[in-house]
Amino acid sequence: MLIKQIPEDFIVEEVSNRKFSEKPYNYLIYSLEKTNWDSFKIISSLAKALNTKTKFIGFAGNKDKIAVTKQFISFYNISKFRIDSIKINDIKLNFVGYSNARINLGDLKGNNFTITVRKLKSKSEIPSFLYLENYFDDQRFGNKHTTHLVGKALVKRDFKKACEIIGLDVKNNDYLGALRTEQRRLLRFYLSSYQSFIFNNILSKYISSLGECRSISYSLGSLNISDFIIKNFKIPLISFDSVFPDEIKDIADKVLSEEKIKLDDFIFRELTELTVESAYRDAFLKIDDIKCTFHNDELNKGYFKAVISFFLPKGAYATLLIKKLETYLK
Repeated sequence: MLIKQIPEDFIVEEVSNRKFSEKPYNYLIYSLEKTNWDSFKIISSLAKALNTKTKFIGFAGNKDKIAVTKQFISFYNISKFRIDSIKINDIKLNFVGYSNARINLGDLKGNNFTITVRKLKSKSEIPSFLYLENYFDDQRFGNKHTTHLVGKALVKRDFKKACEIIGLDVKNNDYLGALRTEQRRLLRFYLSSYQSFIFNNILSKYISSLGECRSISYSLGSLNISDFIIKNFKIPLISFDSVFPDEIKDIADKVLSEEKIKLDDFIFRELTELTVESAYRDAFLKIDDIKCTFHNDELNKGYFKAVISFFLPKGAYATLLIKKLETYLK
Protein backbone atom coordinates (compact mmCIF):
# COMPACT_ATOMS: atom_id res chain seq x y z
CA MET A 1 0.00 0.00 0.00
CA LEU A 2 1.32 3.40 -0.98
CA ILE A 3 -0.20 6.85 -0.39
CA LYS A 4 1.01 10.28 -1.50
CA GLN A 5 3.23 8.90 -4.26
CA ILE A 6 2.46 12.18 -5.99
CA PRO A 7 0.70 15.26 -4.53
CA GLU A 8 -2.32 14.64 -6.79
CA ASP A 9 -2.96 11.40 -4.88
CA PHE A 10 -4.17 13.45 -1.92
CA ILE A 11 -6.83 16.03 -2.79
CA VAL A 12 -8.44 18.14 -0.06
CA GLU A 13 -11.22 20.67 -0.55
CA GLU A 14 -12.33 22.78 2.40
CA VAL A 15 -16.05 23.09 3.18
CA SER A 16 -16.63 26.50 4.75
CA ASN A 17 -19.23 27.40 7.37
CA ARG A 18 -19.04 31.06 6.34
CA LYS A 19 -21.12 33.05 3.85
CA PHE A 20 -19.39 35.68 1.76
CA SER A 21 -20.80 38.89 0.32
CA GLU A 22 -20.68 40.69 -3.01
CA LYS A 23 -20.83 43.96 -1.06
CA PRO A 24 -17.32 45.39 -0.51
CA TYR A 25 -15.88 45.02 2.99
CA ASN A 26 -12.34 45.33 4.35
CA TYR A 27 -11.76 41.58 4.11
CA LEU A 28 -11.29 40.06 0.66
CA ILE A 29 -11.94 36.32 0.48
CA TYR A 30 -10.04 34.11 -1.92
CA SER A 31 -9.92 30.41 -2.69
CA LEU A 32 -6.32 29.25 -2.40
CA GLU A 33 -5.32 26.10 -4.28
CA LYS A 34 -1.81 24.93 -3.49
CA THR A 35 0.33 21.94 -4.42
CA ASN A 36 3.15 20.70 -2.19
CA TRP A 37 3.11 23.77 0.07
CA ASP A 38 3.25 23.91 3.88
CA SER A 39 0.39 26.06 5.23
CA PHE A 40 2.51 28.40 7.36
CA LYS A 41 5.10 28.85 4.60
CA ILE A 42 2.56 29.78 1.96
CA ILE A 43 0.98 32.37 4.29
CA SER A 44 4.45 33.83 4.93
CA SER A 45 5.17 33.88 1.19
CA LEU A 46 1.88 35.63 0.46
CA ALA A 47 2.55 38.22 3.17
CA LYS A 48 6.03 38.86 1.73
CA ALA A 49 4.65 39.23 -1.80
CA LEU A 50 2.08 41.76 -0.55
CA ASN A 51 4.47 43.54 1.82
CA THR A 52 2.10 42.97 4.72
CA LYS A 53 2.11 41.03 7.98
CA THR A 54 0.97 37.42 8.31
CA LYS A 55 -1.62 38.46 10.90
CA PHE A 56 -3.54 40.21 8.12
CA ILE A 57 -4.00 36.93 6.23
CA GLY A 58 -6.53 34.58 7.82
CA PHE A 59 -7.14 30.89 7.19
CA ALA A 60 -9.38 28.25 8.76
CA GLY A 61 -7.14 25.21 8.98
CA ASN A 62 -3.70 23.75 8.30
CA LYS A 63 -3.62 21.54 5.23
CA ASP A 64 -1.33 18.69 4.22
CA LYS A 65 1.87 19.65 2.41
CA ILE A 66 2.23 16.68 0.04
CA ALA A 67 -1.20 17.22 -1.48
CA VAL A 68 -3.38 19.36 -3.69
CA THR A 69 -5.47 21.44 -1.31
CA LYS A 70 -8.15 24.08 -1.75
CA GLN A 71 -9.15 26.39 1.08
CA PHE A 72 -10.51 29.86 1.84
CA ILE A 73 -8.26 32.68 3.04
CA SER A 74 -8.92 36.32 3.93
CA PHE A 75 -6.83 39.39 3.18
CA TYR A 76 -7.31 42.52 5.30
CA ASN A 77 -7.37 45.94 3.67
CA ILE A 78 -5.34 44.94 0.58
CA SER A 79 -6.39 45.90 -2.95
CA LYS A 80 -7.79 43.20 -5.19
CA PHE A 81 -5.40 44.31 -7.94
CA ARG A 82 -2.35 43.58 -5.78
CA ILE A 83 -3.64 40.16 -4.75
CA ASP A 84 -4.53 39.23 -8.33
CA SER A 85 -1.00 40.22 -9.39
CA ILE A 86 0.69 37.65 -7.11
CA LYS A 87 2.80 35.07 -8.93
CA ILE A 88 4.00 32.15 -6.81
CA ASN A 89 4.73 28.70 -8.19
CA ASP A 90 2.17 25.95 -7.56
CA ILE A 91 -0.60 28.14 -6.17
CA LYS A 92 -3.81 29.55 -7.60
CA LEU A 93 -5.82 32.39 -6.06
CA ASN A 94 -9.44 32.93 -7.10
CA PHE A 95 -11.57 35.77 -5.75
CA VAL A 96 -14.70 34.58 -3.91
CA GLY A 97 -16.20 37.68 -2.29
CA TYR A 98 -16.00 39.95 0.73
CA SER A 99 -16.53 39.64 4.46
CA ASN A 100 -16.78 41.95 7.46
CA ALA A 101 -14.59 39.57 9.51
CA ARG A 102 -11.39 37.65 8.96
CA ILE A 103 -11.25 33.89 8.53
CA ASN A 104 -9.95 32.31 11.74
CA LEU A 105 -8.74 28.86 12.65
CA GLY A 106 -11.75 26.58 12.97
CA ASP A 107 -14.01 28.53 10.59
CA LEU A 108 -14.96 25.48 8.54
CA LYS A 109 -17.36 22.55 8.58
CA GLY A 110 -14.74 20.09 7.44
CA ASN A 111 -13.04 18.80 4.31
CA ASN A 112 -13.88 16.64 1.32
CA PHE A 113 -11.09 14.19 0.52
CA THR A 114 -10.23 12.21 -2.59
CA ILE A 115 -7.30 9.92 -1.84
CA THR A 116 -5.57 7.52 -4.20
CA VAL A 117 -4.00 4.47 -2.56
CA ARG A 118 -1.50 2.79 -4.87
CA LYS A 119 0.44 -0.44 -5.32
CA LEU A 120 -2.36 -2.78 -4.27
CA LYS A 121 -2.11 -6.45 -5.20
CA SER A 122 -5.86 -6.99 -5.44
CA LYS A 123 -9.26 -5.33 -5.38
CA SER A 124 -11.37 -5.62 -2.24
CA GLU A 125 -14.63 -4.46 -0.68
CA ILE A 126 -14.36 -1.30 1.41
CA PRO A 127 -16.95 -0.53 4.15
CA SER A 128 -19.20 2.43 3.37
CA PHE A 129 -19.01 3.62 6.99
CA LEU A 130 -16.85 3.05 10.02
CA TYR A 131 -16.17 4.39 13.51
CA LEU A 132 -12.89 6.26 13.58
CA GLU A 133 -10.70 6.94 16.59
CA ASN A 134 -10.30 10.71 16.46
CA TYR A 135 -6.53 10.82 16.90
CA PHE A 136 -4.17 13.50 15.64
CA ASP A 137 -1.90 12.16 12.91
CA ASP A 138 1.60 12.99 11.68
CA GLN A 139 0.68 16.35 10.12
CA ARG A 140 -0.05 17.76 13.57
CA PHE A 141 3.58 17.33 14.59
CA GLY A 142 5.38 19.12 11.77
CA ASN A 143 7.67 17.93 9.00
CA LYS A 144 10.37 16.94 11.52
CA HIS A 145 7.81 15.58 14.03
CA THR A 146 9.19 17.82 16.79
CA THR A 147 6.54 20.52 17.25
CA HIS A 148 5.11 18.73 20.30
CA LEU A 149 8.58 18.84 21.88
CA VAL A 150 8.61 22.62 21.48
CA GLY A 151 5.19 22.73 23.12
CA LYS A 152 6.38 20.53 25.97
CA ALA A 153 9.42 22.77 26.50
CA LEU A 154 7.09 25.81 26.66
CA VAL A 155 4.89 24.11 29.25
CA LYS A 156 7.96 23.22 31.32
CA ARG A 157 9.28 26.80 30.92
CA ASP A 158 12.44 25.46 29.27
CA PHE A 159 12.58 28.36 26.82
CA LYS A 160 16.20 27.61 25.89
CA LYS A 161 15.27 24.12 24.71
CA ALA A 162 12.26 25.47 22.79
CA CYS A 163 14.52 27.92 20.94
CA GLU A 164 17.06 25.18 20.19
CA ILE A 165 14.45 22.85 18.68
CA ILE A 166 12.97 25.64 16.56
CA GLY A 167 16.44 26.88 15.58
CA LEU A 168 15.91 30.49 16.64
CA ASP A 169 18.67 33.08 16.65
CA VAL A 170 19.02 34.03 20.32
CA LYS A 171 20.85 37.17 21.39
CA ASN A 172 22.20 37.82 24.91
CA ASN A 173 20.60 34.60 26.16
CA ASP A 174 17.17 36.23 25.80
CA TYR A 175 15.29 33.04 24.95
CA LEU A 176 11.89 34.45 25.85
CA GLY A 177 12.54 37.48 23.66
CA ALA A 178 13.48 35.21 20.76
CA LEU A 179 10.25 33.27 21.16
CA ARG A 180 8.27 36.51 21.09
CA THR A 181 9.59 37.15 17.57
CA GLU A 182 7.72 34.06 16.34
CA GLN A 183 4.23 34.32 14.84
CA ARG A 184 1.59 34.08 17.56
CA ARG A 185 -0.23 31.43 15.51
CA LEU A 186 2.97 29.39 15.31
CA LEU A 187 3.56 29.50 19.07
CA ARG A 188 -0.01 28.35 19.60
CA PHE A 189 0.56 25.57 17.08
CA TYR A 190 3.55 24.31 19.10
CA LEU A 191 1.45 24.22 22.25
CA SER A 192 -1.50 22.56 20.52
CA SER A 193 0.88 19.91 19.14
CA TYR A 194 1.80 18.96 22.68
CA GLN A 195 -1.86 18.97 23.72
CA SER A 196 -2.54 16.68 20.74
CA PHE A 197 0.26 14.32 21.79
CA ILE A 198 -1.28 14.02 25.26
CA PHE A 199 -4.76 13.53 23.75
CA ASN A 200 -3.42 10.65 21.63
CA ASN A 201 -1.77 9.00 24.62
CA ILE A 202 -4.91 9.18 26.74
CA LEU A 203 -7.20 7.81 24.01
CA SER A 204 -4.78 5.04 23.04
CA LYS A 205 -4.41 3.88 26.65
CA TYR A 206 -8.20 3.98 27.08
CA ILE A 207 -8.78 1.74 24.03
CA SER A 208 -6.10 -0.66 25.28
CA SER A 209 -7.86 -0.85 28.66
CA LEU A 210 -11.04 -2.14 26.97
CA GLY A 211 -9.39 -5.32 25.79
CA GLU A 212 -9.00 -6.56 22.22
CA CYS A 213 -7.46 -3.98 19.89
CA ARG A 214 -4.82 -3.59 17.22
CA SER A 215 -2.28 -0.87 16.60
CA ILE A 216 -1.38 1.44 13.74
CA SER A 217 1.89 3.32 13.41
CA TYR A 218 2.44 7.05 13.22
CA SER A 219 5.42 9.37 13.47
CA LEU A 220 5.57 9.32 17.28
CA GLY A 221 5.03 5.58 17.80
CA SER A 222 1.84 3.56 17.66
CA LEU A 223 -1.84 4.09 18.43
CA ASN A 224 -4.45 1.54 19.46
CA ILE A 225 -7.61 1.14 17.40
CA SER A 226 -10.61 -1.15 17.73
CA ASP A 227 -12.88 -2.89 15.24
CA PHE A 228 -15.77 -2.63 17.70
CA ILE A 229 -18.15 0.28 18.23
CA ILE A 230 -17.15 2.24 21.33
CA LYS A 231 -19.46 4.82 22.87
CA ASN A 232 -18.27 8.33 22.15
CA PHE A 233 -17.26 10.88 24.78
CA LYS A 234 -15.11 14.00 24.77
CA ILE A 235 -11.50 14.38 25.83
CA PRO A 236 -10.07 17.83 26.67
CA LEU A 237 -7.13 19.29 24.84
CA ILE A 238 -5.44 19.74 28.15
CA SER A 239 -5.26 23.17 29.77
CA PHE A 240 -5.47 24.71 33.22
CA ASP A 241 -9.25 24.15 33.51
CA SER A 242 -9.54 20.65 32.02
CA VAL A 243 -12.15 18.29 33.43
CA PHE A 244 -11.73 14.63 32.54
CA PRO A 245 -14.76 12.35 32.19
CA ASP A 246 -14.94 9.32 34.48
CA GLU A 247 -13.97 6.95 31.64
CA ILE A 248 -10.47 8.37 31.43
CA LYS A 249 -9.80 10.23 34.66
CA ASP A 250 -7.34 7.68 36.09
CA ILE A 251 -5.66 7.26 32.69
CA ALA A 252 -5.30 11.03 32.28
CA ASP A 253 -3.80 11.38 35.77
CA LYS A 254 -1.27 8.69 34.88
CA VAL A 255 -0.31 10.37 31.60
CA LEU A 256 0.19 13.72 33.35
CA SER A 257 2.35 12.02 35.96
CA GLU A 258 4.45 10.36 33.24
CA GLU A 259 4.91 13.72 31.52
CA LYS A 260 5.73 15.35 34.88
CA ILE A 261 3.28 18.19 34.30
CA LYS A 262 0.20 19.57 36.05
CA LEU A 263 -2.78 21.59 34.86
CA ASP A 264 -1.51 24.86 36.31
CA ASP A 265 1.52 24.62 34.00
CA PHE A 266 -0.80 25.71 31.19
CA ILE A 267 -1.21 29.17 32.72
CA PHE A 268 1.43 31.22 30.89
CA ARG A 269 2.30 34.48 32.58
CA GLU A 270 5.39 34.86 30.36
CA LEU A 271 3.49 34.35 27.09
CA THR A 272 -0.08 35.25 27.98
CA GLU A 273 -1.41 34.55 24.48
CA LEU A 274 -0.79 30.84 25.11
CA THR A 275 -3.18 30.70 28.09
CA VAL A 276 -6.49 29.43 26.71
CA GLU A 277 -9.45 27.55 28.11
CA SER A 278 -9.80 23.86 27.35
CA ALA A 279 -11.36 22.73 24.10
CA TYR A 280 -13.06 19.33 24.07
CA ARG A 281 -12.70 16.86 21.20
CA ASP A 282 -14.75 13.78 20.30
CA ALA A 283 -12.92 10.55 21.02
CA PHE A 284 -14.70 8.74 18.15
CA LEU A 285 -16.37 9.73 14.89
CA LYS A 286 -18.85 7.89 12.69
CA ILE A 287 -17.76 8.36 9.08
CA ASP A 288 -20.59 7.86 6.57
CA ASP A 289 -20.72 7.57 2.80
CA ILE A 290 -17.23 6.28 2.03
CA LYS A 291 -16.92 5.67 -1.71
CA CYS A 292 -14.22 3.58 -3.38
CA THR A 293 -13.36 2.55 -6.94
CA PHE A 294 -10.46 0.40 -8.17
CA HIS A 295 -8.37 0.97 -11.28
CA ASN A 296 -5.11 -0.19 -12.83
CA ASP A 297 -2.21 1.68 -11.25
CA GLU A 298 -0.54 3.64 -14.04
CA LEU A 299 2.46 4.48 -11.84
CA ASN A 300 3.12 0.93 -10.62
CA LYS A 301 2.77 -1.62 -13.41
CA GLY A 302 0.93 -4.80 -12.46
CA TYR A 303 -0.77 -3.27 -9.41
CA PHE A 304 -4.16 -1.70 -8.69
CA LYS A 305 -5.03 1.65 -7.17
CA ALA A 306 -8.04 2.57 -5.04
CA VAL A 307 -9.63 6.03 -5.28
CA ILE A 308 -11.40 6.69 -1.98
CA SER A 309 -13.59 9.73 -1.30
CA PHE A 310 -15.28 10.86 1.92
CA PHE A 311 -16.05 13.88 4.12
CA LEU A 312 -14.48 14.46 7.51
CA PRO A 313 -15.49 17.11 10.07
CA LYS A 314 -12.89 19.73 10.93
CA GLY A 315 -9.91 18.51 12.89
CA ALA A 316 -10.16 14.88 11.74
CA TYR A 317 -7.35 13.22 9.79
CA ALA A 318 -7.90 11.42 6.50
CA THR A 319 -4.60 9.58 6.81
CA LEU A 320 -5.92 7.87 9.95
CA LEU A 321 -9.01 6.69 8.11
CA ILE A 322 -6.80 5.20 5.39
CA LYS A 323 -4.66 3.49 8.03
CA LYS A 324 -7.78 1.98 9.57
CA LEU A 325 -8.84 0.74 6.11
CA GLU A 326 -5.44 -0.85 5.57
CA THR A 327 -6.74 -4.31 6.51
CA TYR A 328 -9.01 -4.12 3.44
CA LEU A 329 -6.34 -2.71 1.11
CA LYS A 330 -3.81 -5.37 0.15
